[in-house]
Parts: sequence; C-alpha cells; structure tokens
Amino acid sequence: MKGSAKSMKKLLVVLLMLAFVISCENKKNRTENVKNSGANVTVKQEKPQNPKGPTISLNQIDFRMENNFIYYQGNIFTGKVTFDNNIKSGYIHVSNGKLEGESEINYKLSGTKRKEIYKQGKLISFSVIENGATTEISLTADSDSSSFMSKNTPATVNTKYGKNSYFINLENATGKIEINGKAFDNLHADVMEENIQSVSLITSENGGTYRITYTYDIPQGKIVEKKYKLDSKNAKSEVLSEIKELADINLDFSSGMRMFGELLNVSGTTSQNPAVTVQDGQSASNTATAPAGQDDDLAILDKVYDEVMNKNNTAILNNFSKEKIGYIRNTLFAKKGYKFKNPKYANYFSQKSWYRGIYDSDELLNPDEKRFVLILKERE
Repeated sequence: MKGSAKSMKKLLVVLLMLAFVISCENKKNRTENVKNSGANVTVKQEKPQNPKGPTISLNQIDFRMENNFIYYQGNIFTGKVTFDNNIKSGYIHVSNGKLEGESEINYKLSGTKRKEIYKQGKLISFSVIENGATTEISLTADSDSSSFMSKNTPATVNTKYGKNSYFINLENATGKIEINGKAFDNLHADVMEENIQSVSLITSENGGTYRITYTYDIPQGKIVEKKYKLDSKNAKSEVLSEIKELADINLDFSSGMRMFGELLNVSGTTSQNPAVTVQDGQSASNTATAPAGQDDDLAILDKVYDEVMNKNNTAILNNFSKEKIGYIRNTLFAKKGYKFKNPKYANYFSQKSWYRGIYDSDELLNPDEKRFVLILKERE
C-alpha cells in the first residue's frame, strides 16, 4: 500500500508539472496571439484602382457638385480631373461621382506635395513630401473621413528620407527603424504621453554611440527625429546633438468633396456654392467667382487659407499688417457674395469685376471658414 501511495504521489507530481508546462505554453501562445492580433488590428486598406475615363480640366462651366456627387456636363462623372492655378496644381480621380483612387496636390509656393488615396469617397491614407522626406499615414478603417470636417484616427506612420526610414504601428505600439540601409525590426514603441509614440535604438557611427529617436506627436502633428550622443563608457548619460523636424501633419482633414469644391470655386467663371443660403428666390449658381490668377486678393486668400487651415501654419500671418489681414478676411465674405455694410469694404470690393454683393446675411461660411475668420480676427 505504501508503494502504491508513493507511486500515486509521484504520478500526481508529474501530472501537476505537466499541467504547469501546458499552462505556461498556452499562456505563451495566447500572448503571441494577442501580439499577432494586435499587429493585425491595423489592416492596411487595399489601395483601390484609379478609375478609367476621360481626363478633363476642372472648370465651373462643365463641372458642378450636387448632393455630394460630382457632375460633368449634367452627368455623374467618372475619370480624371486636372487643375492648375497660381497656388496649386494636380489631379483627382473620380468614380461614379465620388473620389476614388489617387489624388495629388502640388503646393507651388512651398514645394510640398500631398498624395491622398480615397475609397468610395473616404480618405484611407495620404502622404506628404516636404524637405526631402516622405511621410505616409494610413487611417483606421472606421475613420469617418466622409464627414464635412472630421478627426481621423491614424493607424500607422512611416517616414523615409535618404537611407533612413521609420515606422510605427500606433495601434499595437510596435515599430521598426532603418539607418543607413540597416534594418532593426520588432521594436517596442514607447508611449511617452497620451497620443505621443516613439521608437528608438542605439547605434554606432563616426566613432561615437548614439540613441536615435523617432517621435510622432499626434495632437500637434509633429514628426521629429532626435539624435542623442551617449557617454562611451556606460551609455547612460546623453546629450542632444541633433534634431530634425521631418513633417508637420494636420489631422483636421476636409473631406474629399470639400477639397473638390474649393478647387472648383477658383477654377472658372460661375460657381454653385452649396454653403451659401439663397435668398429672395435667387439661385446659388448665379454667384460669380473670379478665376485664380486674375485677382491678387483671391490668390492671397487662397494661399493664406491653405497655409493656416491645411498646414496649421499661422506664422504666415506675420507677413501682413493688421489692415491687410482685415482685407484678407473680408475677401472671403466678398467671394461668398456678401453685401458689405461697412463703406470701406463696400467701396473696395465694388471695384472688383468678380464681386457680386447679393446677400445681406453674413451667415455664409461653413465651419472651417468660420474658424479661419476667428483666427484672422485675433491678429487684427
């Protein structure tokens, strides 16, 4: 009986050890599954094909927008739309009246290039090329970028310049770095503060030891590379030796239709403006807008609006006097057809061939434009 009891105890111990090993293995597998599922949370949305169709230069005679669809000569449009004015040039692909595939905007004054990818009218990713660096951001699949003005959620961020590249998966806090062609994968991303993530590594170059950090501050839109020189003995003390701002990303995106509408407004002789409240039985299609390039005020307004609202560059306002900022602000109202009560602006804009003062109400602006006006008022 004693031998049998000892055998049972041994068997019980073996079974417990086996159960422990199996439990540890299952825990490891669950951890790997969570990690892998986390990596798969960011499913890169498949890039849609650019639709086939005619290539047409944007103009207000043939194109119009109605019920969030793009029409060409009275029919819902499919094809490629090109545009070129004093401030921007580029193209937009459209399928069945909605943005689809690749769009490109070249900002002539800054030299920045922006490419956007749309799927059934929704922005799914975009890239910005500036200062020799290319930054691409993909958005989460549930980002509502079809709204008039929406906060999109970035899923991944990737910056490349020269032989260096950085990548962060913002959803599972992982990343990778490539320095001078040498890749370092499976890096853990540090969540420095809320909505700020970074990846870093320690490397040797030019006889020294450095820690290189790539940081994306989502609320501020700043993407920065920092290089710290480490103490050669213990690699603990460090001194910031170099900082490079790679990109400045504004996540307040206008919808693709809003972008198309803004381009349409400065592309021809007549414009249908859905943001204008029509009064006294007048049609919004009677509102006149000058082509970009025929009036300095319109060109300056377009440039300042783009810098302030799309690039978050309010510093451009430092180039103008308070009086000039006032004229820029009121050019927006003049463009909308507002009938000025202030004699100063009424006399000034009455000299413009494109101006038609037909609306007594100043409630002509969409939410973005109202915010733009408030920013300018603070500088006047």
